[in-house]
Amino acid sequence: MSEKQPPRARKRPRQSRSLHTMRAIQEACLKILDTEGADRLTTARIAEVAGVNIASLYQYFPNKEAILSDVYEARMAELLTQAAERFQTLQAMADHSVADTLAAIIDMECDQLLALQQLDPAFFREYQHSFDIHQRVDELTQSLDNPSFEEWLEWWLRDKGVAGDPAYRALLLRQTLRGNLSQAMREQPALLDDPAYRRELVQLMLSYLRA
Repeated sequence: MSEKQPPRARKRPRQSRSLHTMRAIQEACLKILDTEGADRLTTARIAEVAGVNIASLYQYFPNKEAILSDVYEARMAELLTQAAERFQTLQAMADHSVADTLAAIIDMECDQLLALQQLDPAFFREYQHSFDIHQRVDELTQSLDNPSFEEWLEWWLRDKGVAGDPAYRALLLRQTLRGNLSQAMREQPALLDDPAYRRELVQLMLSYLRA
């Protein structure tokens, strides 16, 4: 059975006035999330903050979840831009320190998940599969003729002369990291922002590579 998909906008305007209205609605949604919290987010409140008639809002969006979908897509685009910048630093670091490279990977993964989870935790829990930042990053890197993260990780471990089978080591590292982060997201999201938790993840991965 396919996973439930989030609601989307009814239509995409082309005229400048309509585009302005849609942007105002999206910006109002973000403002409410940032200053009042997800519990205060309603279509009526969004229309009020945006300065638009509620009927105008419903011309474009069937409900607040559809507005959140647009807001999440915009945040994903920002994260992809940031990821491309962080990859350059990561690549330079990968030539020198295994521990620092693992720490940088963990920091990036945690920061990305936090940026999405903190917008609207309940919405993200329900539709996380539709806003999979890992998949989007892989799609971006491969569209630029770069290897996927899994391929890059295997190449890096091989280049560093890590003991064992680099393909399996890369697979298990990736599964271990994402499994732990997914579990933390479900049970204790605040862990992702805890430097001590991130350091323990680095030590876990280093211990496995050194075994």
